[in-house]
Amino acid sequence: MKKTMFLLACILLAGIPAVSASTGDSTAAGELVISVAYERQDGPGSNQYAVYIENSSGEIVRTLYVTKFTADGGYVRRPACTPLWVNKSGVAAMTEGQIDAFSGSTPQSGLLQYLWDLKDDEGSPVAAGTYYFVVEGTYWSENQVLFRSAVTVGGGAVRIPASAEFNSDESKNRGMITEVYAEYRPGN
Repeated sequence: MKKTMFLLACILLAGIPAVSASTGDSTAAGELVISVAYERQDGPGSNQYAVYIENSSGEIVRTLYVTKFTADGGYVRRPACTPLWVNKSGVAAMTEGQIDAFSGSTPQSGLLQYLWDLKDDEGSPVAAGTYYFVVEGTYWSENQVLFRSAVTVGGGAVRIPASAEFNSDESKNRGMITEVYAEYRPGN
């Protein structure tokens, strides 16, 4: 029941526009740095996560990072590996070169940072407006955590935390990702 409610909440959140991204000619300048406090875990299905940007409609604008196991087909062998990213990204239809652009080995523990240069997956600058930074992780078997928060790019500098939402009460390996926040740094 909790897993169903978690996935339903994620789907509903993805469809609720907080503030639409601008459709004018104004492109955003600067960068968004997403920080993730990560601690490697032992056990089946652990250490899989994705970091990505969504627009106000919940569509992926840019994938910044996904663990290599998941991106290289691990989602077929273990369907619980970052299921929201897998479903939204269309990874099954991507070329090896596209996947290599954002996937990487499972990192060592520590405070990790992922940089969004305010471009979409095709390399085009995005319009100023509100986007969502998302960190989705599978921390044990079928247990997931989701961090998702809105950020307005094109305005002033800001630091935004994201809160964890878990799909179960399972506590084993819950410390895999403990803190996520983003800092928007406007360009000149």
